[in-house]
Amino acid sequence: MLSYLMNGESDYVKVALANEIPPRSMKHVDIGGKEIVVVNIDGQFYAIDERCGHMNAPLSMGQIRVNTEKKIISCPLHHATFDIITGQKLSEPIMSGMDMSSLPKNVQDYFKKAGEILSYVKTNNMQTYQVINDNNEIKVKIPA
Repeated sequence: MLSYLMNGESDYVKVALANEIPPRSMKHVDIGGKEIVVVNIDGQFYAIDERCGHMNAPLSMGQIRVNTEKKIISCPLHHATFDIITGQKLSEPIMSGMDMSSLPKNVQDYFKKAGEILSYVKTNNMQTYQVINDNNEIKVKIPA
């Protein structure tokens, strides 16, 4: 259940309890029709747009990777990667590499043509949102 709190010019929306999002996991939330994924990186919570800027795939079904320099979320569909903190696109989608030799020729041709068309779809940076942990209530700041 979502609850809204007014704070100056922005709304903070309660999206979950902290224990509902274990470390190194994600939760999809819908705030008034805006889809966001809340990510828990070892007790620090982040929020980023849910839908990949390339083909609209749900990032909450992707993977989280953490290294010494970045916290990364990857798209489950074409593996584009984004910085969880800034929303910056880190890598383009991977549009090839699938072995289709066992598929019928017409299906291979279809996927080849679809890949050519999709290679022109731009992948953009993602919007991120401020998150607070208020007495184990995770709240996301929605810009006014």
